[in-house]
Amino acid sequence: MQRKLLVPAAVLVAAVLAVVALTAERDVPVAALPAKPTIAGPLRLEPARPKAGQEVTLRADLAADRQLTLRGLTVRVQDAAGVPHDFPELRDHTLGTTPQEIRLHRAFPAPGEYTYYLAYRLDGDWVTLRPWGTFTVR
Repeated sequence: MQRKLLVPAAVLVAAVLAVVALTAERDVPVAALPAKPTIAGPLRLEPARPKAGQEVTLRADLAADRQLTLRGLTVRVQDAAGVPHDFPELRDHTLGTTPQEIRLHRAFPAPGEYTYYLAYRLDGDWVTLRPWGTFTVR
């Protein structure tokens, strides 16, 4: 009698395992990414306190929450009067999820306090990223 019950039980277990295997999801569902990408990383100025007319190198270690190609990427700079002194724009620049060092160069013409921040453009308008930093040109 035990043998008679063992065979149907084995068939039932095999059938259940087949159904589970055929209907189980192969990938773990992941939440959808937000419409706007997240781009982050530290910005460093070298030298930190430049002299007027001296070339400044901006280093940024940037990564995004997904692989993407930016139509424009720059660090915007304004003096105390609001006059722009942006670093040169990188066009069609690809960012991924691994930090990538970006270097931009320019000189600032006059002594004073300057504010800078990262900005990018995907398709339309520029997106400004915080935090904003400040530096002094001597």
